[in-house]
Amino acid sequence: MEFKPFSEQHITTAANLLVHQNKNILRRFPLLPERIAEMDATREFLTALLQKPDSHGMVLEQNGKLIAYMLGSYNENPFFGKHCWVPLGGIALPRNNIQQVFRHLYAATGVQWMRDGVLNHYLVCPDLHAWQQAAFSLSFGREQAYAVNSLQKPLEQPDLPAGIQIRLVVPQDANQLFDIGHWIAAHLNKEPVWEPVPQQHLDAILPEYAKLANDDTSTTMVAVEGEKIVGYVVLYTVDVGLEHLLGVPSAGEFAAAAIDPDYRKRGVGRALFTRLINEARQQKYKTLFTDWRTTNLVAASYWPSFGFETFAYRLLRRVNPRYQPFVEK
Repeated sequence: MEFKPFSEQHITTAANLLVHQNKNILRRFPLLPERIAEMDATREFLTALLQKPDSHGMVLEQNGKLIAYMLGSYNENPFFGKHCWVPLGGIALPRNNIQQVFRHLYAATGVQWMRDGVLNHYLVCPDLHAWQQAAFSLSFGREQAYAVNSLQKPLEQPDLPAGIQIRLVVPQDANQLFDIGHWIAAHLNKEPVWEPVPQQHLDAILPEYAKLANDDTSTTMVAVEGEKIVGYVVLYTVDVGLEHLLGVPSAGEFAAAAIDPDYRKRGVGRALFTRLINEARQQKYKTLFTDWRTTNLVAASYWPSFGFETFAYRLLRRVNPRYQPFVEK
């Protein structure tokens, strides 16, 4: 077996490998878009991924034939720090010897990441047992679950608690949305997620929540008691473009949802979220995506109760920040 840096000359062969892999994934997760197993889409996806700034990856060849690859790119943000991100589709493996190939492929690919001082390694991998076990054997852990739901049938609308109404946002909601935009961050700050809430993050997201009141690219519904917003939920079309392998116009995304802590466990959330799921169906979406932290115990049990099925996980390995290459004296 021979490892080589992923380059433009590997794209077509790698795309063909990804097509065959994704055909099997579609049999396991039929709600995913069929484009993930189309040659043009996979070729364009890998080309876009390779052309990203600081893109790094390796291919594995056996007897001159490409049998696996791993491809990601560097980025930096307040939560992930400096990291390498390998998206869904950024890894393709043979059908046999998955654990052995995965382990050696990561070792070969990670050499360059470590040389560049990138110690936070993110892999988005399908929820397939062999893949997950291979990653666990390398000290990766699950951080985020990605799930999809069918909109083929409407959900039965629960009754609202007395005094609560559901409506679409209006421009006058902007100030309230700004003021409550921290709800999700505050919830994730608690046990057992323990996510930090840097001021830099709040400064970035709170104005975006306010913009939802006048955003014609999304559908935002709120639960209100009188004039007070006690819950919100946001629907977008999933990101569409060459680098978004799952991106199709017929798929919606449950982008954000939260209930005022004082109004939880009263049925407000289930009524509000059911209303938006049915609204997504009325808007001709065929599927709906969402995601949640695996350590968010409420979300991990709540969203599957609406019919969401996990199809992938974001896996993370943080190398000890004290790591330095050993130099023998």
